[in-house]
Amino acid sequence: MIPSQLAALEDADNTAVDSFVRDQEFPMVESGKATFLYRGQAEAVSLRPMIAGFPGPHSFQQIDGTDLWWLTLSLPEGARLEYKLEVQRGHYTEWVNDPLNPLTTSNPFGTNSVCRAHGYQVPSWTLPDAATSPGTFETMDVAGGNPLQVYLPPGWDRSTPLALLFVHDGGDYLHYGSMGTVLDNLIAGGSIPPVIAAFSSPLQRLIEYAASAAHAAYVVEGVLPAIANAYPIGQQRVVMGASLGAVAALHAAWTHPGAFSAMLLQSGTFAQSPGWGSARHVLGPIADLLVRLEPSVLPHQVFLSCGTYERMIGENRAMAGRLQRAGLDVRYVESRDGHTWEGWRDRLAEGLAWVLTGPDDG
Repeated sequence: MIPSQLAALEDADNTAVDSFVRDQEFPMVESGKATFLYRGQAEAVSLRPMIAGFPGPHSFQQIDGTDLWWLTLSLPEGARLEYKLEVQRGHYTEWVNDPLNPLTTSNPFGTNSVCRAHGYQVPSWTLPDAATSPGTFETMDVAGGNPLQVYLPPGWDRSTPLALLFVHDGGDYLHYGSMGTVLDNLIAGGSIPPVIAAFSSPLQRLIEYAASAAHAAYVVEGVLPAIANAYPIGQQRVVMGASLGAVAALHAAWTHPGAFSAMLLQSGTFAQSPGWGSARHVLGPIADLLVRLEPSVLPHQVFLSCGTYERMIGENRAMAGRLQRAGLDVRYVESRDGHTWEGWRDRLAEGLAWVLTGPDDG
């Protein structure tokens, strides 16, 4: 049934439609649902979720006598949805960001519109704060890989040893996951202790991050000694990553017992099948890793997170259970999001606090 505020627009003139569109924010979000609006000549309009595990597409309906199209979509409390609109005109179909929604997000493949369901809030610690002193970045070259971007916390006495955070897909965590800002705010607020963070970016991601022995050796035998030679590093050494980066982190820790004290794994591509066709060269080594994995040699402290709208939510739940049964100290959390950088960003405070400060004894 058409929402009451839209029913009043049936057969409305352009002036009334202009006024309505100007005075509203879109999507119109209410508890449990959101109403999307599209204005323009079209034969059909659909919402296409850009989150693999969220059902769709969803068709809009046209408001009689106008060029307005509407869709009311059920959305759970606190969910976050990235989407595009599919607009059909004659024989031509175009996928576009929502023209009436100014909120977008970016990822390595482009931009999407974002709907924040009722109850979702951007965590304050992900936003720049003029009152927070920023850390600094230094570039480090290590043979065999791209230059590292090394984060140093503000006000740090360079003679004081600090924990190390090694970040796979580091450039993306910085650019799309706001991780420099996140570290600044969490350190300033006392949520985590000051850390040194090494942000690493791959040369050939689909090879290096697919349980590659060469990559694991590069990280543990090449990068870690180089960092320890340049900076005073304490006993805490955390390895982390998202998606394939989580696989690379897990593999490096498993093949080099004792190299890391904790792991932070987000939406891991924990494929239990080698797949087929061109995917086999990526998924095959991962499936083999999961068969051979002996959790008892992994770091004791582990944080895992995953979105409920992800295709591999089952595999991540299984991994969390497997590590818990092996006696590791595991925290596993889910969010109503997909395989997205902002979804990973939003879990960083809880994840970093878990691996850097341990369980909350309270």
